[in-house]
Amino acid sequence: MSTIQLSGLQSGIDTQSIISQLVAVEKRRLTMYQNKQTTLEEKQTALGEVKTKTNSLLTAIKDLSNAGEMRTYKTSSSDSDIVTAKATSDAYEGSHTIVINQLANSERWVSSTGQTNSEDCVGEGTFIYSYNNQETSVTTGATTTLDGLVTLINNDANNPGVTASLLSYGGVYHLILNGNDAGADNKISINASSTEVWESGSMLTIDSENAAESATLISLDQFAGSLSGTETITISGTNHNGGAITPNTFNFTGSTKISTLISEINEAFDGVAVARFENGQIILTDTTCGTSGLSVNLAYNPNGSSATLSLPAMAVSVEGGAVTADLDNFSPSDFTRTQQALDSQIRVDGYPPEGNWLERNTNTISDAIDGVTLNLQDVTDPAGDGERITLTRDTDDLETKVGTFVSRYNELITLIKKDTDYDSDTKTAGVLISDYTVASIQQQVRLPLLTQAGGFVQGVDSYLSALNIGFSIDSDGTLEFDSDKFSDAVSDDYLGVLSVLGAQKTGSTDSRAISFYGSSNDNTAAGQYDVEVVVSAGAITIAKIKLSTESIWRDMTIDGNIITGISTFDDNGDPDYAEHSLQLSVNLAVDGAYTAAVNIKQGFAGAMEDTLDKILDSTSGSLTIDKNSVGDQIEAIKEKITDEEDRLTTYQERLVAKYARLEATLALLQQQMSALTGSSSSSS
Repeated sequence: MSTIQLSGLQSGIDTQSIISQLVAVEKRRLTMYQNKQTTLEEKQTALGEVKTKTNSLLTAIKDLSNAGEMRTYKTSSSDSDIVTAKATSDAYEGSHTIVINQLANSERWVSSTGQTNSEDCVGEGTFIYSYNNQETSVTTGATTTLDGLVTLINNDANNPGVTASLLSYGGVYHLILNGNDAGADNKISINASSTEVWESGSMLTIDSENAAESATLISLDQFAGSLSGTETITISGTNHNGGAITPNTFNFTGSTKISTLISEINEAFDGVAVARFENGQIILTDTTCGTSGLSVNLAYNPNGSSATLSLPAMAVSVEGGAVTADLDNFSPSDFTRTQQALDSQIRVDGYPPEGNWLERNTNTISDAIDGVTLNLQDVTDPAGDGERITLTRDTDDLETKVGTFVSRYNELITLIKKDTDYDSDTKTAGVLISDYTVASIQQQVRLPLLTQAGGFVQGVDSYLSALNIGFSIDSDGTLEFDSDKFSDAVSDDYLGVLSVLGAQKTGSTDSRAISFYGSSNDNTAAGQYDVEVVVSAGAITIAKIKLSTESIWRDMTIDGNIITGISTFDDNGDPDYAEHSLQLSVNLAVDGAYTAAVNIKQGFAGAMEDTLDKILDSTSGSLTIDKNSVGDQIEAIKEKITDEEDRLTTYQERLVAKYARLEATLALLQQQMSALTGSSSSSS
């Protein structure tokens, strides 16, 4: 900006005011741009609020879009001081009796000989102990104190799961070893010398990475070929005393896992040695310390099969008796077991029969009753009826989720209505009145509530839409919820309500020969499909499918008795066809031509979730694109404002320079006139 200041003293004209007025006239375009920027920023803010409300609705609808997760239960116990329970959606309504014969305990050992002070030295030597048949040794020095021994045990990188501490009793300190886990397997032993351990010389791998215990043997790098059904594996060896164990031969099939092999090794040694799988290695540990004659051999028997399996050779990794425990006052005879490692023992609903128990290594049991976790607190009379756990439907939780959904839906609709309506009283329009994207959101989220849920059939399903279970749309577009109608529907058909809310591409057919096998919640479209299959000579020769509303059939992929819909995507990453990933199984026992009507169900909450996901997609979502477009417009108008401000600055500088020249010219003229006047006076 020019620093020239015009006083107007020479001309008598207020040139500064004239310039200001001329610039103000030229500012009309800048003002228009600035007003446009303000409007766009208000629109951007409003779009942000709509996006926030839409996200909130998506969060609420997700709580209703999975029928399985909505099936929740309340649990009660006849005596919560003895047993309590928690239930998941996999549970079933009803009650169960629980008899508790024994609680799971961790093991605890206390040294008999104590030290007067915890800072007293224990001397130099080696202390060896095992936990769950995993051994470790601790070496002390001449200055190691009792406290120091505790620290050595607890900080030992090879500590298998024992916590050491001190107990003050009778004026002396005793060393305590406590197992960190309950269960009969987690026993502690104080060893007189090292225990023999055998390890596989090579690792079992998958794609050169150490295999997991859950892996099948046929998935290993060490396996090649195809099984014929004749293959076996034999486990042989000797026990601690060098006596031969009874060889164990078992069938090797496609489902045989590494965990199965470990179980078979343990069965062969029958408690005299224990096998485990760790970091790709098979490890066998003697259960008795000292010099040992333990050995093990794993042999694969093809029995005429061309398949091969390279089982690793086993060899000694720790020699039994090679290291002696010689720390004074810490030998096996110096310790007393004060608590035994025990499994919990329970009977559920009378099973197993008397004399037998379900045994677990914990007091938190999740596999005795489907979907229920039992927390054992105390024992019951083993001959009595036990305590009763009762499961009831948690419909309160369901109604709370529905209420949250209704509130979030109405908050979004109210906001959209405010931003897109024209107020005739104030004669003002909402900031988003011309925004088609926002106006269309109301229609998109309303549609799943008013239409029949995909794949639901009149006369087959109890409820077909949201309108059947208590939802309705008011004249102003907001959602009403009739809780009494909803409660009646839940009472009449609880699973039916959950299904019309949140069925997730579940399927059914009307054919005995063609059965639903699977679908993709993301890619398979809900609806009714027509399927035709021809079976000849025990194999599928023709398999085709179409939506019941279509006229053109499409071939399905055939793999044994499984047929799959075309599973390709278009350039936008969307499925090419509705039946994407839909799988059906076919009974091949009888040749013939078969037809089926296949229904793939999706609840209205899931349909709304899909709609909201598309609207909010961070790349292709309509709301995202709209908001980004407004952002681009704001940046463009900012550039125009900057350009206009630069133009006005230049314009003002030109005006200042122009009037400065005028002032200078007038001043010069006045000087000349003064000179002429003075000269004339002198002549007189």
